[in-house]
Amino acid sequence: MPPDFSALSTPHLKRVMIFIDGGYFRKIVDKKFGDRANNDPAIMSKALNHLISKIQQTSFAPHSKSEIVRAYYYDARFPPEDPEHIKQSEYFKEIQKSITYPFEMKYGRLVRAGKDGEKIRQKGVDVLLSVDMVVKAFLNHYDFAVLIAGDQDFLDAVRVVKDLAGKKVVGYYDPTSTSKELIESFDYKFPILPSPFFNDLRI
Repeated sequence: MPPDFSALSTPHLKRVMIFIDGGYFRKIVDKKFGDRANNDPAIMSKALNHLISKIQQTSFAPHSKSEIVRAYYYDARFPPEDPEHIKQSEYFKEIQKSITYPFEMKYGRLVRAGKDGEKIRQKGVDVLLSVDMVVKAFLNHYDFAVLIAGDQDFLDAVRVVKDLAGKKVVGYYDPTSTSKELIESFDYKFPILPSPFFNDLRI
């Protein structure tokens, strides 16, 4: 039986779930702090804790407080037989154990392509995020979905969550690297990544 998150909701307490496209978020962190987030899990952990904390402090409805039900982080990883698998798995483990809020990481696949496997393609991440956001909306697990993503591929999921499940979708995004159509679909728009959102975070 799925967990019953509906009991958490009151007129003054709004349930919030956060859905994070890991690749998109890493680029934002790199843009602010330099190209280090891909190799340093401590930087990503601090950025994620900062993100979740600030979202929890934000009220998306009048006279209400936000309760973080869970933050979901979606990324892709190499298969076990790949030489990079162990290093990458340790990177993700360090992030997971450093987050101080309800937090779960979910993974698609990284696939090597090209003659020498020099090209790396991400598979399944968009689908995982979209399915979770839609299913959890219909299961009434949240009142507000906060989406940190920039790809137009998420547009259909946002529309279903809003139009058929009756939920609100909040966007935190970098306006220079986010689909205009996706931005227009958000109920509430926060074009503040990476700045000024991370201006008070010290790495």
